[in-house]
Amino acid sequence: MRTILLFAFLFLINLIGFSQTLPDSLTTRLLEPVKIDSIEIRGNKTTEDFIILRELTFGVGDTVDNEKLHFNKERIFSLTLFNRVELFVENKEAKNVLVVDVTESWYLYPIPFWYTQNNSIKKLTYGIDFLLKNFRGRNETLHATVGLGYDKYFTMKYENPALLYDEDIGFSVYAGYTNFNNRNETAERLNKGNFSYRVIHGSIGVWKRINQFNLIGGSLSFNYWDAKTKPIGAITASGKLIDHLPGAGVYHFYDSRDLKLYSQDGFYSLVNFLHRGFGVDNISYNILEVDLRGYQALVGELSSKLRLFHKRTFGREVPFYDYAYLGYSEKIRGHNNDFVEGHNSILTSAELSYPILDEWNVSIKLPLIPQSLTSARIGIHINVFADAGTVFENGQSLILKKFYSGYGVGITLLLLPYNAFRLEYAFNELGKGEIVFATGFSF
Repeated sequence: MRTILLFAFLFLINLIGFSQTLPDSLTTRLLEPVKIDSIEIRGNKTTEDFIILRELTFGVGDTVDNEKLHFNKERIFSLTLFNRVELFVENKEAKNVLVVDVTESWYLYPIPFWYTQNNSIKKLTYGIDFLLKNFRGRNETLHATVGLGYDKYFTMKYENPALLYDEDIGFSVYAGYTNFNNRNETAERLNKGNFSYRVIHGSIGVWKRINQFNLIGGSLSFNYWDAKTKPIGAITASGKLIDHLPGAGVYHFYDSRDLKLYSQDGFYSLVNFLHRGFGVDNISYNILEVDLRGYQALVGELSSKLRLFHKRTFGREVPFYDYAYLGYSEKIRGHNNDFVEGHNSILTSAELSYPILDEWNVSIKLPLIPQSLTSARIGIHINVFADAGTVFENGQSLILKKFYSGYGVGITLLLLPYNAFRLEYAFNELGKGEIVFATGFSF
């Protein structure tokens, strides 16, 4: 945490000393809606035109206004390929030309990371993410991760959202090796001590983009879990030392948000169903995840967002490693260091956000460093939030008094299109407070 705070402090000092503030917008506001006669893209030295054009919700011959231009600007920015995006209309020879003017970002990132389990330095995992984006101008991504320390792993992923552009077909492939320490308290008690899994996993995915908002897809996967201990209870799904897990999944994705990284308007939904086992070694169980998020502008620049997340596991014998957990990737603020597990989980969140600084385009000039690497869109927002959630077993009813909850206030620093830093103070249902410092977006 000290390293992150130091980095943020030095970054702000650099902004003050070396930054160049760019104009807030190149856009001339339209006095009235206009019909678009042609579209011109500028500044895309690497990115193919079609990657940008397919994000537009209108085409040549359609009529646009200021609201539609702003929405489409944010959708293009949400590709995370550009530091800056502007949409404006130029009149040339009595024709209305829509100009999409972009400034491309840096596409190669080595990003260090670290995290602890149970807030213990003895359970520290650290490593580096290597990210290569847009290397052929088609929004492809190569992602490699190396983790060391408490959990050791190596993963690689390739993703191509426009494998078959004319058919709107995307493709991904993933492979990884992990030495993964058990996180289930029941498994630790049964084993009379903690243990680790050796995991080899791989998957391929294919999806069809129906339009700018809807996407359907499927995946095939195989996982190999070696428990490295006596398989008591649900330590493995098969009751043997090793689980062999073929899997297949389908999902539907909907996203009408404006700025996907930090939305103020729109709706997001993901429904994902995965079956594992297919009877191999008598393994057969299912995982269903539903994630619903709504974003709404309220009064002035005040906006709200709501989230409902549910994970359900069911089947013959669901292994501990595929249980639903709260406290890891899904957290309740106010219970940041509390960890609970069960067959199923439910999590709800509500948040109000108000910008202190809505959009500040900054570019820092440093010797020997490309300016695309030192440019960002910066925002600062004050947030008020409330979270609640619980876990429960199959056949067990939800009881409100068993819900964990938290509420508080925070400030979010946006460094778009890269990341965000959040500093929050949260109280749990017992009135106990805690400071939460995190990277990334709450939801």
